[in-house]
Amino acid sequence: MSRLMALLLLSLNFSVAPLFAGEIFKCRDAMGRVAFQDSPCHTADHEEKLSSPSASAGIEAPSSVVILPEKSRKSLAKETPAKKTVGSHNFAWRLTKGKQQGYLMGSIHFGKASMYPLPVVLLNAFKASDALVVEANVLDADTTTMAHMMMNSGMYSDGTTLKTILNADMWDELGVTSAALGIPVSILAGMRPWFASMTLTTIALKGIGLDESLGIDRHFMEMAKKTNKPIRELESVQKQLALLSGLSQKVQIAMLKQTLQDVKTAAAYFDTMLDAWQAGDVLALDQLVVGDVMESAEISELNRIMITDRNSAMADGIDEMLRGGCICFVVVGAGHPGGEQGIITLLQLKGYRVEQL
Repeated sequence: MSRLMALLLLSLNFSVAPLFAGEIFKCRDAMGRVAFQDSPCHTADHEEKLSSPSASAGIEAPSSVVILPEKSRKSLAKETPAKKTVGSHNFAWRLTKGKQQGYLMGSIHFGKASMYPLPVVLLNAFKASDALVVEANVLDADTTTMAHMMMNSGMYSDGTTLKTILNADMWDELGVTSAALGIPVSILAGMRPWFASMTLTTIALKGIGLDESLGIDRHFMEMAKKTNKPIRELESVQKQLALLSGLSQKVQIAMLKQTLQDVKTAAAYFDTMLDAWQAGDVLALDQLVVGDVMESAEISELNRIMITDRNSAMADGIDEMLRGGCICFVVVGAGHPGGEQGIITLLQLKGYRVEQL
């Protein structure tokens, strides 16, 4: 089974969290054209305020989840030792080709305190690098702009709703799942399937205690900011959004359908994935990401667009930076390095020696 949860955990460098940073208004002009903005519409008759789960009345995190304040999370990140299997490797590699050298690390985009502190070998590799390279620099992205982009690409503006495009059984399942996560289905109804899928996944991950602020890529971006190390991008938030919004409706519905199954086992899936990541077990983690993708043509297509095609482009980008003389510390989603068409294999085909740290 292909785990769509891996899109946020191991593949994509952003989440829908900026949507929940404040109020968003859906406005219509005199010609009926729709636009999303963070301020009230000029005409109240054409205004629809879109509430977020975090702002909706009566909605709380599941009782079993304790959400720590930011100061406490950072304190735990410093004090709680990372779990490591004796004799295991890290999910990171040294890249060399003649005089060219750099590092590649697989990231988990949502994290928890037990992942820190990171092993010294990783911190030393980061310190030895000239620049940090990530999929998308979300630290420098304006959250309001990101929210607008997501709303405009992820919401229907022509009156279409999920209820009109999903079959009755799937619509009912969406209602049951959203209720279990503490979200009124009305919040999801106007979303395109990919956006509803990402929203459910984000809330499910936060519900089991995961936090974007403890993601590996964000951790290194914050370190780079503190040490004035340049941050370079292989992609951008805009490009990642374009990939998702460009998916066919069939693929989007398949993505949402799979997500409705995946959120039921989010905690167990994350624990299994974290064990593989902390042991540097590329094969085990690759199986969690890919699974039996060929069982569904739509999920296989999603895997090609979101993983395989991006692997090729990112490998070319890494190669170009290293050939330019940069000793780069590259952090990409942990779903990208492994596999027959993964970044490691593609760099080896370009002549790089790849040594796991």
